[in-house]
Amino acid sequence: MLTRLLTKDCIQLANFVHSWQESIYLAASPLVQQNKIEQRYVEAMIQSIEQYGPYIIITPKVAIPHARPTDGVHELGMSLLRLQKPVYFSPSQPVNLIIVLAAIDNASHLQALADLTLVLQDTEQIDCLIACQHEDTIWEKIKQYTTKESTG
Repeated sequence: MLTRLLTKDCIQLANFVHSWQESIYLAASPLVQQNKIEQRYVEAMIQSIEQYGPYIIITPKVAIPHARPTDGVHELGMSLLRLQKPVYFSPSQPVNLIIVLAAIDNASHLQALADLTLVLQDTEQIDCLIACQHEDTIWEKIKQYTTKESTG
């Protein structure tokens, strides 16, 4: 499910961004361009973090920004931004992987999140993704990690 949702054209690499807000704009841009989400969904993700703090950091170096489906989601989607130099959502929380989740309801994205958990449960796998120098390589690694778990 994860590799059907997170397609190669939704994976981006960047060396650095100037702020965590910029990281969310950049990470979400493929979903906006594909009309899976509206620009107001991006704004809602940022407002949510400003209001509640960096709760989107689910494990060291990884953040999964999201907002409510009613904030402008047209289609289930996921995008990934890999930063070479981390962005800080708080002084002690560097993030290199920003994975935007656009859910259309409370359930349809859960299998993709379960698959993503398999990828992110291992710090070596996270570091390997951060070290990737091409979008295709990240996509292949994610495919490899999820296949390994589901068949093993």
